[in-house]
This record gives sequence, structure tokens and C-alpha cells, in this order.
Amino acid sequence: MINISLVCWLVAACVSAQTIQQLQQRLGMGKAASATPGAPAGRGTDVLLVEKPWEQITDRQLFDHGKIALGQNPSKWHHAETEHFVIHFHKRIDAQKVARQAEFYYEQVKKDLMVEKDRFDRKSHIFLFEKDEEWHQFVAEAKFMEWSAGVAYRSELYFLSRRDSGDFAASTLAHEMTHCVFYRFVPKRIPMWLNEGFSEFESGNAYAKFKGIGGGNRGSGRGGAADYPLQKLLATKEYPKDQQDVHEFYRTSERLVRFLMTKLDRNRFVPLVMKLADGASLESAVLAIYPDKFKSFDEFVKRYEKS
Repeated sequence: MINISLVCWLVAACVSAQTIQQLQQRLGMGKAASATPGAPAGRGTDVLLVEKPWEQITDRQLFDHGKIALGQNPSKWHHAETEHFVIHFHKRIDAQKVARQAEFYYEQVKKDLMVEKDRFDRKSHIFLFEKDEEWHQFVAEAKFMEWSAGVAYRSELYFLSRRDSGDFAASTLAHEMTHCVFYRFVPKRIPMWLNEGFSEFESGNAYAKFKGIGGGNRGSGRGGAADYPLQKLLATKEYPKDQQDVHEFYRTSERLVRFLMTKLDRNRFVPLVMKLADGASLESAVLAIYPDKFKSFDEFVKRYEKS
């Protein structure tokens, strides 16, 4: 399942490339480490990238789109690893920015889903394209939307890093990164509203916490009303054509996920997601997971609409 939205650019770098290289020389070229072992990599916390030739990367498994991005000559990329990610890049400062956010979002999603570990035994690959020409060639070959500036596919992320066009919209990157991380915990095809709604909700929280401005039960703040018809939302399998419908679809998806995660028992959210991933309707999943709360789906809908 392809998750697509425009991505812009990331937050400021945490330390210089020279400093990172000095630290790596002291630590050796082992696995990536954070400044505070076991703690999420948040604001003020550095994630060390371990740069290696492609042949020495510990996990070289790629999906088809990743193989296209890598190309026939892996040496055209620099490659580096963190604990959960492999980052392919041209400028280290870009890779360091992404590494900080990626590991932070991983820990934040894990915490918010209330799970012990993910269900994916591979690292997620992130490709940071630098040149427009190279990006457009990849998009055409991968058959993504030609207007895309970033795409999340399963556990992989590909996006165009335009360093000379100003700071990037890190909150939008958070949305795409959340898609990648969520797949690690639910490596199955899930309904579109759930996929987009979770990424909207979670990226808003994770980005706020990453920036040190709180978080809590907030969404991404995407513009548009949150009144996309519920039955239409649940049946949607393709992105709306009208821009206003797109806004309402995203906001309503986020509203529904926010209701499930904050108004009901959060520790039942993942079991609900797994039922939906196995093909159950929201109605049957709700009645199976929350039999003590709802005697009918109508009760669920009424409570949701009042939220």
C-alpha cells in the first residue's frame, strides 16, 4: 500500500559532521548509539550514524521501490545505519537530521501504541534525494505521483531534500515517517482512513514532543473541516480528487483515530488495528474489542460524533 503526501524539509542539525566523525572514531564502527542509551532521541539528544560501504550494511533487504532508488551502482550513495534505520544520502548533515527524527518517532510510536517490540525483523530504509532530476527520474520509474516530493511505502521512505530552498516542513516529514514506523508494528495492509488518520494524529504528537513544545492528544493541525461522512470515510480506497475533500478526509481520519486512542482504552487499539488488518469491518472489530462498552455500532457512532 502506498502512502503519499508532499514532504518538505527537516529540523536543524544537532551537531557538525566533523564532531560526529570524531565521536565515531572513539567509539569504533559498531552499531549506532544515542547519547542516552534506552531513551528516545528527542530534542538535544544526538543519534550517531555509523557510515559504511553498501557491502557492509547489516541489512540490505529492499522492497522493489527501494531497489529502484538504490540503482545499479550503490556507490553513488553514502550509506549509514542507526538502530532501526538505514539511511542513504548525499550530504551527511541531511542524514543526521533525519536520523534524529526517525529514532525519536520510532520510540514515540512504540510508547503510544503500548507495545514491547515491533513485528518487523528488518531495518527501514530511507533515501534522501538531493537533485530534482534524479528525484523525478526515480518517481517516474517507480510510478509514483509526479508531483510527489516524498513517498512512504511500507517500511521505506523516499524524499527530495532541497537544502537550498530553505527549512523543510518537519511536521510533514513526521507524517511520512510515522507511516514507515507504523508499518514496523503492523506490517499488513490496513484501511486508508486508519493509515492516514494514525499518521496525522501521531505525527502531530511526536513532532510537538520532538520540538519540546508539549504534545498530548493533538493532531497535526492540517487545515479543513473534520466532517467527512463516516460511512464514506470507511469505504474510501482511493484518495479524493477534490482538494477540499482531501483536507476533510485527512482531518476526519485523524479525528476517528484520536477518538479510538484517547476516548477508549488505548491498550485495545493495537488489537483493533490487527482485526482491521485481517479484513474485519470497523463495526465487527469494535463490537469484538469493546463488548463491554458498546452493544451496537450505532452506540459507537453516536459517542464518536459527540467527541
